[in-house]
Amino acid sequence: MVDPKSRRRSSARMMAAVLSFCFWCLSHPAQAAHSPEPPVGALQAQTVASDPEPAESEAPSDQAAAWAGDCEAKDGEASDGEACRRLAYLYREGDGVAQDEVRAVWLFARGCHLGDLTGCTMAGFAYGEGKGVELSHEKAATYYAFACDGGEGTACSNLGLSYINGDGVPKDPKRAARLFKRSCELEDISGCTNLGASYSLGKGLAPNQREAARLFERACQEDDQHACYNLGVLHRDALGMPRNYKRAYALFEQSCEADEASGCGNLAMLIDDGRGVRRNRGRALELFDRACDLGEAESCFSLARAYQTGKGIARDIAKAILLLERTLELDPDTKSAVSARRALAEARGAEAAGSTP
Repeated sequence: MVDPKSRRRSSARMMAAVLSFCFWCLSHPAQAAHSPEPPVGALQAQTVASDPEPAESEAPSDQAAAWAGDCEAKDGEASDGEACRRLAYLYREGDGVAQDEVRAVWLFARGCHLGDLTGCTMAGFAYGEGKGVELSHEKAATYYAFACDGGEGTACSNLGLSYINGDGVPKDPKRAARLFKRSCELEDISGCTNLGASYSLGKGLAPNQREAARLFERACQEDDQHACYNLGVLHRDALGMPRNYKRAYALFEQSCEADEASGCGNLAMLIDDGRGVRRNRGRALELFDRACDLGEAESCFSLARAYQTGKGIARDIAKAILLLERTLELDPDTKSAVSARRALAEARGAEAAGSTP
């Protein structure tokens, strides 16, 4: 097992990125034999909205100097909030300058105060993550609200999630749904995905699987792999459309290739159960391994049980213990938590006795 790996976007793309959250992810099928999960799981995914990218002819160091000058704007000249924000991306990523998350947050906030709404969103993101600044969901929500009021779609989506989770604001699914709708109308794809989840789960809105499917399809076509995954769940579970395992398989495979953890986990479930594809236990275990590396707790549990029981793989109690521990570290409240704790106790007992359970 290795630590989860994340893909790194190109420097130019990251300099123009606005980070947003998408926490709602429809989960493994309840009818599966591998530790049933609830209808919805909490999975963080990251989507990106881009501003015009910087000219490729300029080196990052040249850009940093130019943007620093425009951000400071002395001698009576007006400061440029966009320049502050673009410079902040460089410091955030360490692109052509020494990485400095503290300075990045200061620059995002300065850009915000100078009228750059994307800078407000990024300042809120920093406070919500506690990167470069002390964690404060209240300040994050304040920045998001200011930017959303100004028409910044990603901020509206992130603020909606604050109301879903009660992060810095009271829980209010109806208000969250209104914010997701505004975000989607402002062409922010993460907002469309979260609005689709609101319809699918009936959170703040009357359940409407057809509308959820339409929104997921729209976002998926814009390369939001979280939406592609959710659309796969609707196809798999016949929600708002006829059941189609082959389409679900293709969508899960697509999202898995983009390192969407639950996409890999649910793809593994289809392959392991032989739904829409020939059953292949070995391939399923490879995908459970990948999903576990990406942080999907239920996949860690499925793989752990395989090592513990020797079904489809050589029995290895030491690996089973590590995987069961990882399952509970990733999500101590996952649906399989009780089974994982019981299995962990059995595995540790077997290890101590020098035998297998």
